[in-house]
Amino acid sequence: MSFPLYHNPSGVSMKSFQPLFRIVIITCLLLQSAFLFALDVPPLTGPVNDYARLFNGSDLRELNNYLYALDQKSDLQIAILTIPSLEDENLEDYSIRVAEQWKIGQKGKDSGVIFVIAAQEHKLRIEVGYGLEGLITDVQSSRIIRSIMIPAFQKGEYGKGTLLGVKNVAGLALQDESLISQEVKNADDDDDFLSIPLVIILIVVFLFGARFMPGGFFWPLLFLSSGRGGWSSGSFGGGSGRGGSGFSGGGGRFGGGGSSGSW
Repeated sequence: MSFPLYHNPSGVSMKSFQPLFRIVIITCLLLQSAFLFALDVPPLTGPVNDYARLFNGSDLRELNNYLYALDQKSDLQIAILTIPSLEDENLEDYSIRVAEQWKIGQKGKDSGVIFVIAAQEHKLRIEVGYGLEGLITDVQSSRIIRSIMIPAFQKGEYGKGTLLGVKNVAGLALQDESLISQEVKNADDDDDFLSIPLVIILIVVFLFGARFMPGGFFWPLLFLSSGRGGWSSGSFGGGSGRGGSGFSGGGGRFGGGGSSGSW
């Protein structure tokens, strides 16, 4: 007894999908390599962690004093990190890892903000905690970077630009109009969002990673747990300028809200 061969009514062969499968697998392998050699997060030494030595002594004192006072008199907690280089790592990925490790902001309120500045790449990011995303929108974060911080950074005035950025963030979080610049008040709600095709690609990469990479559906966590190791507080020198001060994260959570820019 013979059986009829299966007929594919669509006429599409699985071979036609092989190039896509190869691309996805290669992407997964590249992601694995990136995570395995991810730049370490330095220790939190205080409100200002100047590992790139961008701030002079006066800048450090002014920023530290302002941020310590803010931490003591409100639920808002802000930390600053400068690093010499991202070493080819994506700024947004690195910033969220800093947020996850430092846990700036109060637990349950998620009221933290982190400024990450990469000196060599001339890039900076404002990372906003979950609890503040309604008060500090991505558009407003972008406006603070583009209209307030970058003009000062382009003049080499890193301390001034960062302090102005911090005050605008504090003004939005605490709803203190006196701290918010007019450029930020006029920010339009026209933020850029991920396109649908990019979202689809990310989903496909995740699913194929779950199929072919170690760890199954938890493969991103497996790679995130790997690192270069060995970043001590003295790796780059600098630091907060006020060591052993008792400033630490309070358990705040972050979800990727904020904005990035370059100068």
